[in-house]
Amino acid sequence: MRRLLILLLAGLAALGAVGAFGVVQSRDTFRRAFLHGFPVYEFARMRAAAIGTAGAPGAVAANHLVHRPNLTGAADRTVTTPNNDTLYSAAWLDLSGGPVLLTLPALPTRYHSVALIDVYTDNIAVLGSRDGGGQGGRVLIAGPDWRGSPPADVRVIRATTNDLWLLVRVLVTGRDDLAAARAAQASFMLEGPTAARPFGHAVPLDPGPEEFVDVVGEMLARGPVPATAAARSTGLAVYGIAPGAHFAELSWWVRLVWRVGLPLARARLDNPGGPEMSGGWTVPVAGIGNAGDNDALRARVALVGFGALPAEEAVYYRATADGAGQALDGGRRYRLHLGAGGPPVDGFWSVGLYERMADGRLYFHANALERYALGDRSPGLVRNPDGSMDILIQHDAPAGEASNWLPAPPARFELTLRAYLPRLEVRDGRWSPPALDLIP
Repeated sequence: MRRLLILLLAGLAALGAVGAFGVVQSRDTFRRAFLHGFPVYEFARMRAAAIGTAGAPGAVAANHLVHRPNLTGAADRTVTTPNNDTLYSAAWLDLSGGPVLLTLPALPTRYHSVALIDVYTDNIAVLGSRDGGGQGGRVLIAGPDWRGSPPADVRVIRATTNDLWLLVRVLVTGRDDLAAARAAQASFMLEGPTAARPFGHAVPLDPGPEEFVDVVGEMLARGPVPATAAARSTGLAVYGIAPGAHFAELSWWVRLVWRVGLPLARARLDNPGGPEMSGGWTVPVAGIGNAGDNDALRARVALVGFGALPAEEAVYYRATADGAGQALDGGRRYRLHLGAGGPPVDGFWSVGLYERMADGRLYFHANALERYALGDRSPGLVRNPDGSMDILIQHDAPAGEASNWLPAPPARFELTLRAYLPRLEVRDGRWSPPALDLIP
């Protein structure tokens, strides 16, 4: 009975307001603690997967740019909701030992971007086609405490945190373009100290409260906390969301709240409930890529689209239902009718199809065609006489021409429509994707 009472009180602490030993534990404060910590934890998890921890070194060093020479496919399960349009290059930066020098090639006719993403998963800068006009150059990326002088003719970007994720995207216009795209990709270079501070904790995919609090505490202690993040974290130290915090040092009551509340908070993040929809598509939320004071948005994006770009660089639409509001299912057949030219962009656009995993993450669906997306560069797309096109989304191959077929799994799936360098009518909401029609 005593154990049941304790668990009941802990549940109430996670779901409502309960006093214990003179300390009021509120549902909102606990939820804020989880939402603030989750993007930080995901940053640490992905970093550890690449460069390892003190006890288990990874495959690459810090401040080392790794080029992936192939487009992302169904077997790639590192980043959630990847694209199948660009080659990726990535580096995990540790700026505590000094700045790094990034060289961008001149690529005026090929879309490319270099996103610099801080510990809180905000894009502190996006370089490339939009910022810089694709003319290339050298950029010094320095930590928040650096006080040196940059070389001449070098742009300086001051990071908000000592740890950053640097992510390069280079557009591939088709199979025949892959060699040229790889050559362009190899022209991005990174110079700087390769010795990084080791990370002490293991970072599992599905953490318990001990791992969650300890990893977030260590990640936050690796550099000064930006003023904006400090303001968002006011009052969260009681739950261990603070630099250097350890789960074992929290009160027994708070530890119990974490044990009961973490699964509940994680489940709620996986099923947020009620995003604004238009014709089965989620309406893009202001702040993706740079969420300001919205930790709830940060956490959700960290789960389903880690590394998403800000709206001036790319706009993402996500479809979970058809025009009638029914969940997308591979047991049915759908048509997405796009007008002539497709979405209004100055870069490129694509529609990618993803399977939803049990933990809420999204990855490409394996299929015999190895076709994971269709877009403005897809070879053989058949257009209607007026220039419009119909993308056919179903599990079995359609009768006749299959160039416009996007293969779906036999069960639930989701779509993401990406619009890179979107024009104003996309960014301000005047254009939105049409609803998916159910094919009888």
